[in-house]
Amino acid sequence: MSKKSSLGRGLDALLGKPAEAGKAEGPQVQTLALDRIVQAAYQPRQVFAAEGLAELAQSIRDKGVLQPLLVRPRAEHFEIVAGERRWRASQLAGLSEVPVIIRDLGDREALEIAIVENLQREDLGPLEEARAYQALQEQGLNQEGVAQAVGKSRSAVANALRLLTLPEAALRALDAGQISAGHARAILAQPEGDRAWALDQITARSLSVREAEALKREKRAGSEPIKVNPPRAFRQLELDLSRRTGTRVRITGEDKGRVELNYGSREELDRILNLLGYAEE
Repeated sequence: MSKKSSLGRGLDALLGKPAEAGKAEGPQVQTLALDRIVQAAYQPRQVFAAEGLAELAQSIRDKGVLQPLLVRPRAEHFEIVAGERRWRASQLAGLSEVPVIIRDLGDREALEIAIVENLQREDLGPLEEARAYQALQEQGLNQEGVAQAVGKSRSAVANALRLLTLPEAALRALDAGQISAGHARAILAQPEGDRAWALDQITARSLSVREAEALKREKRAGSEPIKVNPPRAFRQLELDLSRRTGTRVRITGEDKGRVELNYGSREELDRILNLLGYAEE
């Protein structure tokens, strides 16, 4: 897939660099009125901190917009592909026009570029990243295709997408910054019926990620059989394997027993098998 190498090397590799003075090659920077530019139909980044926008607006007042926006034509207007934060800050700064590069891009390519720009700047929250990957899947890509498009490993994409399976309350907590992605993965490592309990424990007790990973709910006598905690060495091994595989791992027995790895889809099973070095003939 040709886009993997371009996007994986960054936006300059895909878009090229602006032409130097006296040279015709490279994308041409133009000037567009702000009122001719509209927001993208899909923007991976949903949160723009007011304080950060105000600081960028002041910088733009002092030095101007140093990096052009990337836009694509849409009827009478131009839709932002990359640079919405600069566009918002330029409005705050009182500008009437901004430098742009105009490219005729399809929906999927525009979405890929928007995601990569935000990932390279580390601007996306964990759920914003997961939803962006999900949007690419809705454009017809499988997990491997998404990974190639954004220059990430397939396991990284799978782990991000898995966050979308959190209980609704945990999704809200992660979106609000009340828990981290590490906490969220610890919640997903719990049995499905214990995930709401795990979230309550994490938030009520302000648990660290490591403490959240060690959570174990004791079953009440008379309801379900009480499960004996595995030996300490095995418990740590379970945690290590869970982090390595991105899924819940359980070890039962002592001198002999079994190792269980959970998966929720065929794609996730394929990812785990790849991690274990298994390849179909």
